[in-house]
Amino acid sequence: MKTNFTKTAIYSFFVFALFTQCKQKSDNAAYSRNDAVAMQKEEIAIDASAAPTNTSATIPSQSADSSIQRMLTKEATLRWETSNIDKTHATIIEHSKKMNAYIANDNQTRTEYEITNEMLLRIPSDKLDDFLTSIENEVTKFDEKRIDVVDVTEEYIDVAARMKTKKELEQHYYDLLKQTKNVAEVLQVEQQLNNVRAEIESAEGRLKYLKDKVNMSTLHLTFYETTSAPVGFFGEIGKSFVSGWKGFLYFILGIIRAWPILLIITLVSMYLIRKRRKLK
Repeated sequence: MKTNFTKTAIYSFFVFALFTQCKQKSDNAAYSRNDAVAMQKEEIAIDASAAPTNTSATIPSQSADSSIQRMLTKEATLRWETSNIDKTHATIIEHSKKMNAYIANDNQTRTEYEITNEMLLRIPSDKLDDFLTSIENEVTKFDEKRIDVVDVTEEYIDVAARMKTKKELEQHYYDLLKQTKNVAEVLQVEQQLNNVRAEIESAEGRLKYLKDKVNMSTLHLTFYETTSAPVGFFGEIGKSFVSGWKGFLYFILGIIRAWPILLIITLVSMYLIRKRRKLK
């Protein structure tokens, strides 16, 4: 009787867990402002340290004594021409150190007429505006200037709410595991427990990623220096002359590389000519 009662309890709990998960998926599609406020009262509200002061704002809720901290991510893109690419590069590195930013990527490419430097910086969000201002003071004209701001508040609250539900389900599985004695039933509960734990870790990773995007803004910088730029008709003539000379050199090099084939062709041609003369 006791074993049957335990099995019945386990199966009932599985049905309850399945119903809870299905109901949660249905509720996630219909979050409202009241849901967000309720979740904040249940300590799902975003930590104040997760959103910098200049990238956050307070959303007034329907109740006068509660509010939600907005989480905003910023991503900026700048492109411009410089007269001295090495000096500009050194200046950006100097500003990065002052603003506690770090360089995630730094790549320089060189062509016949241009040197281009591309940099990817991660900078504290509360210092992004100051960093942009320092660059604007040294640049006369931007070829491209774009700043994108994305509000991830709703996503953060949604992930936090689902993680809270998963943790409650995890605790239920732990409690059930303590009461289960049958080996097969223990294995079933542990399998469900592992699945829930994997979902919790995935949600925790997503929350960590969102916090990082909010705390550290992303800045794409591209600046280039023109080393030689032919101008006008005479400039194009000079450019064509250089290209023609290079083409001639490539032609000579091609002939040198093909000397065995040319030698065979020459010998065969001489043999045919001599044979033709003898026939005449």
